[in-house]
Amino acid sequence: MAKFAEAEARTLVKKICMNCYARNPVRATRCRKCRSQELRVKAKEGRGV
Repeated sequence: MAKFAEAEARTLVKKICMNCYARNPVRATRCRKCRSQELRVKAKEGRGV
């Protein structure tokens, strides 16, 4: 994926809001944009082949 572990962590270690699709920090419990509590961890692998 990324050449450097730091770059990969910066792009992949996030939580995504299921309501508005905003990116949030890993420690977040609510979305920064819409305040929803429906967060999921960002997928680490591609969706299609």
